[in-house]
Amino acid sequence: MLLNEIIEVFLFVNPLGTTCFESEKLIESFSTERNEKVKVRFIPLLNIRSIGNMIKGETDGSLENRNQLYTDSYHASLAFQAASMQGKKKGRKFLMTLQQKVITEGRQVTNDLILHIADMINLDIEMFEEDLESDFTKKAFNKDQKLALDMNITESPSCVVFSNKDTKHGYRIDTSITKQLLHGLCNDQTSAINESAPNHLSLFQMV
Repeated sequence: MLLNEIIEVFLFVNPLGTTCFESEKLIESFSTERNEKVKVRFIPLLNIRSIGNMIKGETDGSLENRNQLYTDSYHASLAFQAASMQGKKKGRKFLMTLQQKVITEGRQVTNDLILHIADMINLDIEMFEEDLESDFTKKAFNKDQKLALDMNITESPSCVVFSNKDTKHGYRIDTSITKQLLHGLCNDQTSAINESAPNHLSLFQMV
């Protein structure tokens, strides 16, 4: 293995999705198990399908509840983008702390909670509040939605994995993200992987 080998992981998530939260923890753990440098990027994905997946299993499938979930997810996405302005690791820490509060502890997405978490993880609060209201943050969110379209991502969680062993191709994993798959891809065990997960793995080419 060369010292300059790099793995890049783009993880597309609904910012308030339970399965997405688990996938984030999996990716963070995976990144510590590799000898290569692993660059991780969490990307919020909001569409009809991601909100529909959140509704599954809930007793309230009303339009009002769907709209509230979308609004909460959108606000969480903007807060994540604002936190990320102070560093990608800070952004990931912010998002996962917010998810812990909302998904695990049952808290509501409010401005007070968002500011409390920003303070908890030692963000510059004045800068964070400015970024939270800025057009630049909204543009960053829209740019991420375009990236999802460019990579043909429709489900969350999904991830795209690149290695500098191959600068033109990567692998897209839809929904069924496991450490076994990730390690296998990075170890070039693609034939065995394609046999074990044919419906969830596809070759991705940068245009």
